[in-house]
Amino acid sequence: MLRETSKPAHNSGFKKLAAQWLNEALCFVSSSVLADSFEWVLKNYAKASRYIGLHFKNYDDFIFPPIIKKEILEADPIDKRYITVYLPSYCEQQLKDLLKPLKDTRFEVFCRETKQSHYFQNILFQPVDKNSFNKSLIYCTGIITGAGFETPAEALHLEKKVMCIPIKGQYEQQCNAAALKEMGVVCLNKISHDFKEQFIKWIGSTQQVQVNYNNSIDQCLSNLFEEQDNPVNKQLLATPSGLLSFLL
Repeated sequence: MLRETSKPAHNSGFKKLAAQWLNEALCFVSSSVLADSFEWVLKNYAKASRYIGLHFKNYDDFIFPPIIKKEILEADPIDKRYITVYLPSYCEQQLKDLLKPLKDTRFEVFCRETKQSHYFQNILFQPVDKNSFNKSLIYCTGIITGAGFETPAEALHLEKKVMCIPIKGQYEQQCNAAALKEMGVVCLNKISHDFKEQFIKWIGSTQQVQVNYNNSIDQCLSNLFEEQDNPVNKQLLATPSGLLSFLL
């Protein structure tokens, strides 16, 4: 069968090469200035008299550990020998192809494409649902997820194994992955042909990342109201409604 072809325009090869060079240059520049841009926005657009930051570690005196929600703080984690998976940038078929070679491991996969819970071999696909996901996280052996903030923090708090695969092109996820990797969490730049070997090595590792995120709220509030001589702070501390309005 013949396919229609068109004659390339004059200098089209040069134009494509120039566009490629420009794109690579823009990527390089954006990666080096993006952090400064965020800081500029915070200082000039979101001005405040006091600043509080949250991260996996205390990188500065105004940065505090993640705030863990009540359901996770009060949970009694048990290992029921399966792996929870939440990779929102991958579709159901991609996840099937990725996990089906790992026949000896059970998976609970949360996928936005999944409308109704169903099994595929050793994989349970479930719709994305907060309560179901929390339950799965509490009882799993470990989790494979993106390099967001809330989910890895909760998994670490529950002393679960964590494998992170940051979403491509998201600066925040790249930063989180760098911080998690520094802590000892396994972080993959992408899913490659040797994922099975990487998974087996990860699941067989006895290394445990130790964190303590129990008192994050108390630490944040203590920092906010440490200036006890400030009459506004005294009033806020004295009335729950005032404290709530301040935090909101």
